Amino acid sequence: MRAILASLLGSFLLTAEAVAQDDRPDVMVLGTFHFTGGGQDYINPAVDDYLAPARQIEIEALVERLAAFNPTKIVVELNPDAEDRFNELYDAYRQGEHDLTVNERQQIGMRLAARLGHDRLYAADYSSGMDFDTMMGAAEDHGQTHLLGRLPGLREEIEALDARLNQPHIIVSERLRAYNTPEFLASHNVYLTLAQMGSVDNPSGANEMTNWWGRNLHIFAQVAQIAEPGDRILVIYGSGHKFLLDQFFSDAVEFNWVDSLDYLGD
Repeated sequence: MRAILASLLGSFLLTAEAVAQDDRPDVMVLGTFHFTGGGQDYINPAVDDYLAPARQIEIEALVERLAAFNPTKIVVELNPDAEDRFNELYDAYRQGEHDLTVNERQQIGMRLAARLGHDRLYAADYSSGMDFDTMMGAAEDHGQTHLLGRLPGLREEIEALDARLNQPHIIVSERLRAYNTPEFLASHNVYLTLAQMGSVDNPSGANEMTNWWGRNLHIFAQVAQIAEPGDRILVIYGSGHKFLLDQFFSDAVEFNWVDSLDYLGD
């Protein structure tokens, strides 16, 4: 048995070394807030008018920063079934027949792709709901007040941060930088709080979090499946997904993970 394990480990290390020496794709995940305010997230902050002239100038400056990464492919948060229609709009935009709407897929993704001369963008997402009512009900049924008690305070902290960042004097790149910092991403541990809700016989929290982790694994896999050697892939996604996507791309030996903070200014 030890010989078999040693052989398997040796093969794995040789494979990892070979991959490391290959021309692995670079992947950078830009965690964003939703320019439209979201609508389906647990917390949906109020948003400014990102079509206002001042904000448009800021978005142009942000795109200039991201262009320095020189992505060869740009992936946006969108169901793959909608990719063809999205690229039809992108083609219309490049021909001057479409005005960018208020969402980060177009304001950042399309704008940057056009600047770099890309022929298309790529969609990645996977449908998976999150039933908060079921989790909260399970926690209440099992007297898990210590878990329920954490959520209001966390929500207040995030809402306070959103309110602080959603000010006229806070430029778009500065707000995005805040959403990509380790301090902000640390709030992802709330999903582990939710995972504990319920019981062995009724693991509601673990079931819902299995869906959440699974959704992000599907997103990771979809991006991986379009990657080619030498690619530099920019993934523009809601900041709630960034913690796991960063983890997956940094842990996967087939990719080089790139820190988005390096392209968002000081």
